[in-house]
Amino acid sequence: MQASVVMPSFNQAEFIERSVGSVLAQRDAVHELIVMDGGSTDGTRDILKRLAQDAGGRLRWVMEPDRGPAHA
Repeated sequence: MQASVVMPSFNQAEFIERSVGSVLAQRDAVHELIVMDGGSTDGTRDILKRLAQDAGGRLRWVMEPDRGPAHA
């Protein structure tokens, strides 16, 4: 069985590529990764956009204003 994973993110440009890669590498367990970003201003958006293009539909991301840690 495969699962969808939701990953919260806010200003994580330094770590987001490695984190996304780690989750997507688990092909047998993870069907898709959904990154919920709280409106990062550090380049995270550009990284996610690039990664999504290379992920074959397995990475989706949403960027909207953050309403706290549980919002994702």
